[in-house]
Amino acid sequence: MKISLNRSLIIRYLSMVAIVLIIANIIMLFIYFSVDNSDQFDFVQMVDLDQEANLPTLFSSTLLLIAGFLFYLLYKVAYNEKSEYPNYWLGLSFVFIFLGFDESAKIHETLGDWTEQFVDISGYLHYPWVISYSILVLFLGIVYFRFFYNMKKKVFYSFMLAAFIFLSGAVGFELLGAKEASLHGTDTLLYCSYYTIEESLEMFGVIYLIHILLHLLKDTTIKIDG
Repeated sequence: MKISLNRSLIIRYLSMVAIVLIIANIIMLFIYFSVDNSDQFDFVQMVDLDQEANLPTLFSSTLLLIAGFLFYLLYKVAYNEKSEYPNYWLGLSFVFIFLGFDESAKIHETLGDWTEQFVDISGYLHYPWVISYSILVLFLGIVYFRFFYNMKKKVFYSFMLAAFIFLSGAVGFELLGAKEASLHGTDTLLYCSYYTIEESLEMFGVIYLIHILLHLLKDTTIKIDG
């Protein structure tokens, strides 16, 4: 079976959806901080970037699953062409599929509840799940650095940029938001600004990653079965 992927159309569509969700979130925050009785606007939680089981969560989960699928296609290409280390692509596929399900199932929050038993959950560690996931990121970075570094320099720097964008949100602004939540709660404009930037960086980091993966798959015929 031959798969044809229109890279520019896919990236344009995903970017437009992300922008619409971010703007909807900003409008929701404006309503929340402007209206005396914000409880009348509970429906806006469907577009709140900080809420669970809503449209932004579904979209973010879908982005991660798309990236996982594209990593799997690269694994199939590497395997069929008998390239070196095809299992590295497969490993990344598993990682992103897990992250996609985690985005919806909030596995990291369950892990954070367990981690609370061992750390002081104040300040930057108010959300302790970041400790476990930072260790995982460090481990993957050590395992995969040479694999990525041996790619063409332009591709290597592109992957590093995608990782920087995503982790700036997922870790950097998550830590800032955690400290603000610890000091003043989650009902402040600063906290809302932090999580808006955090989720935006995560979405566009993955969209840029999808752009890179689609570029690597350009002009490639992929045999799915057999």
